[in-house]
Amino acid sequence: MARATGIVPELAVTDRAAAAAMLAEVFGFAAEGDVMHLGDQAVALVQAERPAGHGKIDHLALAVADVDVALAGFLARGARLEATTPEGPREIAEFWEGGVRYVFLSGPEGARIELCARRAGPARVAGAGHDHIGIPCSNISATEDYLKGFGLQPLAAVDLQRPEGMTLVRFLRLGESVVELYEPPELRGRPAPFAAEGLWRGLRLWGSGLEAGLRSGPDGLRVTVE
Repeated sequence: MARATGIVPELAVTDRAAAAAMLAEVFGFAAEGDVMHLGDQAVALVQAERPAGHGKIDHLALAVADVDVALAGFLARGARLEATTPEGPREIAEFWEGGVRYVFLSGPEGARIELCARRAGPARVAGAGHDHIGIPCSNISATEDYLKGFGLQPLAAVDLQRPEGMTLVRFLRLGESVVELYEPPELRGRPAPFAAEGLWRGLRLWGSGLEAGLRSGPDGLRVTVE
């Protein structure tokens, strides 16, 4: 499969065979070497030395046409709701033109996988594919500037006012890949509150034209240029 310009999240697991099987049997991914593909979404499986929790990268979001229909299908194939949305789908009215409906599932070894559908605009015809990669930040401006250095371009900015305070959200794009940065009030200004090694371990950049190599940015965000 040709590698288009874009961003691929790395998923670090202790049992790569079991993770690949779960991504295939439950979520519908197909394997190509160490990379799993679902429509226009790719995931790179890497070996972890020990079980990991969630680190700098929080989740991978898959775009679906209808969250409730897609959720029923995934649950029927053995998926489980994740603790972030234990009672099922929720909505964020402020995102995009008409808001989004979303739900979180537990992926391999507990990695968060989100199902996300926009309530307005062009509908996804069928199946699941890429929506975004979710990254919490202690300093969203610093992380945004870091990613712009790799060629990512601003796509949207939203400030979510909630009873607990303001959460800043910024969407950036490289090719057809989208990254969601968010700075909730409980993380704002905190020094490196994220685990050094998490399940969603880092980002791979394909087709960026930059010099190959591994870089580390704010909050330990790892980016590998290939």
